[in-house]
Amino acid sequence: MVPHITLAGSLKTRDERRLVRDIVAACKKHKIIKFKLDGFDKFNKNVIYVKIQPSSSLVSLQKDIATKLNDFCEMGEHDLKRTFTFHGTLHMDKNGIENFNEIWNFVNKFNMPELDLHLARVTLLKNSRIFMEHDLILGRTLNRREALDRRLAKKTESRLTEIIEPPVDYFQIDDQTRVYLISDLHFDHTNIIKYTQRPFSSTDDMNRAMVEKWTGVVKYNDTAFFLGDMTYGTRHRPIDHWLQKLTGNVEFLRGNHDTDRITKARVIPTNHGIRYKGREFLLAHEPYRPDGFDGWLIHGDKHNNDLDQYPLINQKRKTVNISAELVDYTPISLDRIIDLIDTGRSHRTL
Repeated sequence: MVPHITLAGSLKTRDERRLVRDIVAACKKHKIIKFKLDGFDKFNKNVIYVKIQPSSSLVSLQKDIATKLNDFCEMGEHDLKRTFTFHGTLHMDKNGIENFNEIWNFVNKFNMPELDLHLARVTLLKNSRIFMEHDLILGRTLNRREALDRRLAKKTESRLTEIIEPPVDYFQIDDQTRVYLISDLHFDHTNIIKYTQRPFSSTDDMNRAMVEKWTGVVKYNDTAFFLGDMTYGTRHRPIDHWLQKLTGNVEFLRGNHDTDRITKARVIPTNHGIRYKGREFLLAHEPYRPDGFDGWLIHGDKHNNDLDQYPLINQKRKTVNISAELVDYTPISLDRIIDLIDTGRSHRTL
């Protein structure tokens, strides 16, 4: 199944040219279309889906498409309902299976991240294969080959980022505050020990050591910025489980694995900057540099997998990689980072 949010269908028509033309015409009336994820739900006993909380523009797009296609296509009544159910299917079994409840209970262990998401392309599927796509961001209609072109997808992503990216929002930190930073602890993630050559004998050994290293450095009145990926693995415990074991006032910037609900720390947005002792730093999970920003970027995500490009301190790129492996699994103080930057040299790890 191609991952998607259903807008209309399934449907039948003998006029594919008009089908494509009318879909493109409806799409051209829209560009930036927002939506949010809103938990899980199910249709009967054979479909599990992510609920989509649509914006007014997404509602309008769905109505435009359904109305146009209804003139010449055989369609289901659900596509024309005033209360259309926006959803992204996770699991479908037309025959029904014995472990449906097991799957349902499994997905409900996860909390949806509170993110503003954007629709980039509208896709027409024929026999479950991409037939055509209309790229809302680039304003282009794509054939199947173009729709699957990764370079073109990167171009769409880059252009969307330019459109929606907010300016850096800097927060002033008092010079007397002790500030620490770290990223990518990956509590409960057994395979990370092998992937990044971590010096721990077991997952429990790693978890215990990282808690001790954190609490041995960060005091209760200190500020600690965590830049994403607190936990990972099929049996990982919730992020809040680990946050309540850690000290300090934690500012949490979500990484790509941080889908849990977070109540034990303040969640900060992307493009979050800090000013400290006359210096400015941009914080991010991935080392993405916004257009026009040429200051120092503090990030995680890369672990120790590419130390030539992403060492602890890269003077040429003006990046600081605080992935756990590079800072001895211990939050590093912002004062220490400033001292290392001021040496004028690059540093691979501590």
